[in-house]
Amino acid sequence: MRKYLFYTLLFLVVICNNSFSKETYRFEGQVKGLQDSTCMLAYYYGDKQFAKDTAEIDHEGRFVFSGDDTLDHGMYMVVLPDGNYFEMVVTEDSFSFTTSLDNLIGDMKFTNSYENEKFYGYMQFISEKQKALKELQAKKENVSEKEAKSIDIQIEEMGKVVMDFQSNFTSNNPNILFSKILNASKDVEMPKFPLLANGTDDKDLQFKYYKSHFFDTFDFSDDRLLRTPIFHSKINTYLENLTAKTPDSIIVSCDYLIKKSRVNQDVFRYVVSYLTSTYERSKIMGLEKVFVHLVNKYYKTNEVTWVDEAQMFKIIDRAETIEPLMIGSKAPNLVLRDSSDVIHNMYDIKRDLTMIIFYDPDCGHCKKEIPVIKQNYDKWLNDGISIEVIAVSVELDREKWVDFINTYDIGDWTNVAEFKTFVDGEFNRQNDPYVTPFPYIKQLYDINGTPKVYLLDKDKNILVNAIKGNIGVEQLSEVVLKEAKK
Repeated sequence: MRKYLFYTLLFLVVICNNSFSKETYRFEGQVKGLQDSTCMLAYYYGDKQFAKDTAEIDHEGRFVFSGDDTLDHGMYMVVLPDGNYFEMVVTEDSFSFTTSLDNLIGDMKFTNSYENEKFYGYMQFISEKQKALKELQAKKENVSEKEAKSIDIQIEEMGKVVMDFQSNFTSNNPNILFSKILNASKDVEMPKFPLLANGTDDKDLQFKYYKSHFFDTFDFSDDRLLRTPIFHSKINTYLENLTAKTPDSIIVSCDYLIKKSRVNQDVFRYVVSYLTSTYERSKIMGLEKVFVHLVNKYYKTNEVTWVDEAQMFKIIDRAETIEPLMIGSKAPNLVLRDSSDVIHNMYDIKRDLTMIIFYDPDCGHCKKEIPVIKQNYDKWLNDGISIEVIAVSVELDREKWVDFINTYDIGDWTNVAEFKTFVDGEFNRQNDPYVTPFPYIKQLYDINGTPKVYLLDKDKNILVNAIKGNIGVEQLSEVVLKEAKK
């Protein structure tokens, strides 16, 4: 078990202190076999675990977790000195328990905790059945076929007993947190569907039913589930396994999840924040569209109320910066001068494809990547592909710029930079009102590192962007060749 530090993303601001009780919490524990050490109380939140408290263990294995602050309800862990741990449900403010180091689950007994008595009753029953199952499976290894079939029948009957126990447990204890966890963990019960004309299963119909009923037993109104492993796992499975990896499909799934979460403000807060951070941080090209959609629909409309003014500005500014650079958008125009002071307007280029490369003549990575792109460019031209490269220097040292062009033999590209409006470290638009000013170029194309490559079609719509980082030259070449065949 590792300690997890609280990792706050640029715009993931989640407040985890919803109060259920004003009383001080106090949990008295004893783990026989431990002595003279320390243990830790930790809790789940989303896909992470966080330390909440520590306690000294005496020579008899006794310890106490207590505090004056309110303890949010959910699933907690007691982490032992050797890294081993056991879980307990925290929905009551005070209880005690005892167990042994040799048999943490089997020997566990709680006092004054109805939910944990039920929880460990369940755990101990399942543990016993798992042990019996292993014994039956071991018996099958060296027995006759007839005896093996008899054991299979016993295993099947045991499975039915376990299923009945699980079903009765949630029915008899509908409101305890562990029942909510079990229900949330249930798989979708699939009905029988009519076969296709060729006699095979209708996989599409089965998938649609499965996806549409995936959250039938999940209680979005109970924010205690946020502090269990199931909440993040369920949402992540829906996005990763049941949603096509296209921006539009992911947007539909995100809006669906957010709509489901509206029944509880804390759940809504978590879901919106988690989805926003996930797709802002995603390294997959094109998924910036999901982030922009979430900001436009939930942040700009004042539905997000838990982010302060400064943070909100950063989030919205980020979305507005990358929105014009999304796949399919028309690229912002560039009007820049070459080394002979000839002005080039990107929108005037008449090619099927236009590649924009932003680079720094001193950048080591640029010195490796640009020669490879140049080799591919020469081959594309030899193959009759209609493509133009605009190479934009984003660092303004004319001597280094010209030397870079000559060293890497890119003189046949449209090599541009912008010197007149940025003199002696200061920007003066009046020096040259006809060109795209520096350093606005960097903001315009979100240049926070070099090299950065964009690929445009004949109408200057973006095919490849560098928002999430460049794709490799080999992948870039694949896109060029694919577009050239259209």
